Amino acid sequence: MRLSLRRQLLLLALIALVLPWAAWQALVQMENLLRQGQQQALEASGEAVARSLALRPALLPPAAPSLPVHALAASPRLDGDVSDWGDVASPLETEAALPGVRFAVGHYNERRLVFIAVDDVTPQRGEAHWPGDLAIDAVLLELDTSLGQMRLKLAARADGSTRAAAADGSAAPVLAEGGWRETADGYAVELALPQGLSLDALRIIRRDADGGGGVTESASPRFALYRPSPRLQRELGALLPDDVRAVVVDGRGWALAADGALRADAAGDDVLSWRRLLYRAMLDAAELEAFAAEASPLRDDRAERLAAAQGRVESRWRRDPQGTRLILSSAVPVRVDGEVRAVLRLDRSNAEALLLADRAAAHLLGLTLLAFLASGGVAFLFATRLSQRIRRLRDAAEQALDRSGEVRRFEVSAARDEIGDLSRSFSQLLDEIAAYTSYLRSLSSKLSHELQTPLAIVRSSLDNLDLAALPADARPYVARARDGVERMGQLVRTMSEATRIEHAIAAAEHEAFDLARLLADVGEGYRDVLAPRRLRLDGIEAPCLFHGAPELLVQALDKLIDNARGFTPDDGEIGIALKRGTRELMIEVRNTGPKLPEAMRHRLFDSLVSLRDRSRGADGAVHLGFGLHVVKLVAAAHGGIAEADNLEDGSGVVLRLRLPLRRAPGGEGARS
Repeated sequence: MRLSLRRQLLLLALIALVLPWAAWQALVQMENLLRQGQQQALEASGEAVARSLALRPALLPPAAPSLPVHALAASPRLDGDVSDWGDVASPLETEAALPGVRFAVGHYNERRLVFIAVDDVTPQRGEAHWPGDLAIDAVLLELDTSLGQMRLKLAARADGSTRAAAADGSAAPVLAEGGWRETADGYAVELALPQGLSLDALRIIRRDADGGGGVTESASPRFALYRPSPRLQRELGALLPDDVRAVVVDGRGWALAADGALRADAAGDDVLSWRRLLYRAMLDAAELEAFAAEASPLRDDRAERLAAAQGRVESRWRRDPQGTRLILSSAVPVRVDGEVRAVLRLDRSNAEALLLADRAAAHLLGLTLLAFLASGGVAFLFATRLSQRIRRLRDAAEQALDRSGEVRRFEVSAARDEIGDLSRSFSQLLDEIAAYTSYLRSLSSKLSHELQTPLAIVRSSLDNLDLAALPADARPYVARARDGVERMGQLVRTMSEATRIEHAIAAAEHEAFDLARLLADVGEGYRDVLAPRRLRLDGIEAPCLFHGAPELLVQALDKLIDNARGFTPDDGEIGIALKRGTRELMIEVRNTGPKLPEAMRHRLFDSLVSLRDRSRGADGAVHLGFGLHVVKLVAAAHGGIAEADNLEDGSGVVLRLRLPLRRAPGGEGARS
């Protein structure tokens, strides 16, 4: 990842963040200490209230196992559907000794009602009044009533109303009506005892027939039934401290009494909004769970209540999703004779802690943030000025050389610092590069001029030796010397030609012309030269208006065709293609033959680089690798590039000229 100097200095300035971070940590620590103090105080209040309630055991549920008798808001229909029992139905009671059975006990208008849902995967239905021990699914209820103990049997063959029978199928001692309903998981039965019949204890026995004549039984313990005492709520309200909400629940989580209310979250009136958001962010960072209402208003299934039911004092902090405050819940067991008879849960908000933390931290956070912003602003301004100076130096360095290699004027900084020294060093270096470039540009013409005379002397001397009577064994050496002279002469001529071509390219005039027509014309002229090789022309059917130097492009195309002819076998094929894009044109010359070595792909267009044999070719010419360099110069003169690659199928090589589309000075478009 590339970072500018300004960003690096800005990151360095972020070290000043340690100041607000330290203040933040102090604020968090202070808030934690305040919450710990609130938690200890609330737990102490809860234990005091729990001891007071334990002195009134008659107001508490009986010793376990026990079940509450819920007061129903309306008389339910006896149809085996518990939905009309209201909040009592979510969730129903379960018992580990009675797997697959869910139940509840209620009362309405002094009439006791029992609901039982059974999971049954092997239904074997029958009627409760059938005598004998028939292998059918049934539910037995052992009841302690005001008329004494009795045992009722509930079973039915199909949905509908039913009556309880005695355990042996005979008539029941009381008229108990109910409803039976088949469910997706088994069956459900709803039973109503006669009005005025009190119910003190209950035991549920399930009989499950397996269809093969076998019957298994599972039974619950004998539950003592109770109804919450109205006095419990009055006693609870008298014991509660201010701004605390209290709930007393039994061992199964059913609410027995509730009183008190939380203090309203009025901190928003006393705390500025931005500091309120800051405090909320601190609470979110604490990763506390959000406060949520219980699934049933009649039952408490929170973790702290479950821990208190086991005899431990447990507290939990939760975020108020509607405000900034936290809600603290502390659950305390209510013990009578060492046994947990109920659980007291106290809820309290920490709105006071918000006000205290805000007053203590407002000045600290303000000062640290001000110091951070000041130091960061100064560092940012300094980094901006420094990066602007470096950017100007970079731009000047990038523009110091043009495409032709000419060194332009470099602006030197007058600053007396390291960047000023660097700009002056760049200027000195560019002056030396300009002098060396000028020397190199004139070197080829000087060498070609200076070497003409020595070559002429050597050539005339070799001619004189040919006229002399030389021994036969000396003539091969003379021939080799003549070859070397010819090669040196070709090199000198090539250097002179390179100088002329560079000057010609720089002086060439650009004009608008039809590039497709140009390729078609020169392509037809290549057919005889390339014979017996095949020539293929693609993409020249439609006109293609281009702004450039046509004579230079023809010269570059000559070099490309000559290169392709040198590597294409007699039965091979050479192709010329014109491809058009939205921003550039491509002239491709493809030929079948040997592949291009990977190491030469990016060096092929350099001067004096060639893949051909350095000796004379079949046409007698000496190849010095200058032709493709001319192609590169022509492409650069048009603002494009030259590149080489192997064909995708590996059958040969493709050389490309990528030329950008440009508009003519007179506004004439360069697109087709």
